[in-house]
Amino acid sequence: MRAQSVTVDGEPDGFEPPLAYGLERTPGGETRLVISTPPSELPRVHQALLAVMQAPLGFLWRVKVDRQNPGPQGAPPKDRLALELAPGRVVDALEHCAELVYRDARGEIWIRGDLGEQLVLDQDGLLYAYPDDPSWREALEAAGVPESEAQTMAERDYVKHWYHAENDALEAELVARLRLTEVRPQRG
Repeated sequence: MRAQSVTVDGEPDGFEPPLAYGLERTPGGETRLVISTPPSELPRVHQALLAVMQAPLGFLWRVKVDRQNPGPQGAPPKDRLALELAPGRVVDALEHCAELVYRDARGEIWIRGDLGEQLVLDQDGLLYAYPDDPSWREALEAAGVPESEAQTMAERDYVKHWYHAENDALEAELVARLRLTEVRPQRG
């Protein structure tokens, strides 16, 4: 699991993320779908949503916690990017690196389709689909994900994230399989 809801003392509090989605308005005024899944359902639902995206795909691996080369506290994330990817190649990489992608919180995955649609997997294990579109909703319905106002991991007071040393090799494998290139922020 990427994240777990805990008490103020860091002990598991018994919260289980529901299988549900809801509509959310971003601070910029856009609408997006927020999708919650139990950890065991995350790969299935993520790939069901990925299947409706228009090729070619852009793929961003945003490393929030660099386990192997930690920088100073509060350092900006490291972004690795690939463009013009075939969906099958992305799915193969996600499946091969599933323990890293779906069970480790060190990074986020941002996938962008040719029509500008975007699918994000965040550190808490939540999925965000931009913009709110019937194709996302149809994919969620087909995957058995109900619309609901159930509480998600985003509303929990304390969340513990997991960073597994055994996934370090998979991170290198993900970068190699998709030929991700590090993108440095531009200085203005």
